[in-house]
Amino acid sequence: QQPCHATMSSALTIRQQIAPRPGTLYSTDPRSLSFGQGSFFSFPLHSTAYESDAATIRIPAGIKLRIHTACLDRKEVAEFVKASSAHGVCLKFSSEENGEMLAIWTYDKDRSGDVWQTGLGIEVEGPRIVRLAAIVDRGFKKGSALDVNIFGSVGKGDF
Repeated sequence: QQPCHATMSSALTIRQQIAPRPGTLYSTDPRSLSFGQGSFFSFPLHSTAYESDAATIRIPAGIKLRIHTACLDRKEVAEFVKASSAHGVCLKFSSEENGEMLAIWTYDKDRSGDVWQTGLGIEVEGPRIVRLAAIVDRGFKKGSALDVNIFGSVGKGDF
């Protein structure tokens, strides 16, 4: 077995940078992580009202990203619901082939029974660039931070 150390050319990278705006709840410094083949994939995706704050995932040739689960922290959800007029958060995905951000999971504070979704079944093989966003209601002006935690795996591609 090879060690799990990823070189820059063989590593999947995810990067999110929140644009500076009045009332931004997060640091505007970029956050970036790299994952080599065989790695467990995890990333706390910051939620905002703007699709332009989406995280960019660069998947190199020969690597496949599998996204299995999205979940929220119950304490963050409780604070978010208490402090915000927003109804929830929507996880969105886009690819190079279709740049439109499409919803793959929605948490609604009034309708959702669970703060997680398993079995998402998203598999993307490189070379590709995809985007993930956690979007709260447009009326979201104040409140507390809410991350959508993304879990999956990074494996060898099929092609």
